[in-house]
Amino acid sequence: ASLDAVQFYPETGRRSLVSTLELVRDWCISRQRSWGVPIPVLYNKHTGEPLVSKDLIEHLQKLFQEEGPNVWWEAELSYLLPESMKDLSVEDVERSFDTMDVWFDSGSSWSAVLPKEDGKATQADLYLEGHDQMRGWFQSSLLTSVALQKDAPYKRVLTHGFVLDDKGRKMSKSEGNVIDPHDIIVGNQVQ
Repeated sequence: ASLDAVQFYPETGRRSLVSTLELVRDWCISRQRSWGVPIPVLYNKHTGEPLVSKDLIEHLQKLFQEEGPNVWWEAELSYLLPESMKDLSVEDVERSFDTMDVWFDSGSSWSAVLPKEDGKATQADLYLEGHDQMRGWFQSSLLTSVALQKDAPYKRVLTHGFVLDDKGRKMSKSEGNVIDPHDIIVGNQVQ
């Protein structure tokens, strides 16, 4: 029902997104990587219990706003503790090294960037990406928005194709078959 009012360009995109949604399974929003947006959780080193309090969350929120998410990785553990938790020994505390799943992270971006009306984010006029984002950004944005607002985060979805190389393969940085935009703009001397 959340997709009924959404316009798709081309219309076949609707079927693609619905197909990906039918295959959705449980979603683990954390990853164990050495990069990404951290999930700022502190644990009791001996019991494994998470150390959660309103003061801690507000303190970390302030640090992230002022210094960015890298403060989580770079700061001394004692710096991450609010005044109300300074009595804890840093020897008894450890930080989480889990990071937010990139699809969950980008899929909730609508809540940060769209204007609010009556406490609810408005819908974006258009989401525009390659058709591979049906199982990525389009899907994760829809899932988080429906879960929190009971509605799609977008009014329209436009998907485009990909530029292909001389062998018919999608151009991709990871494949190494891209053309440098600079070469297109100023010309490439290599023939």
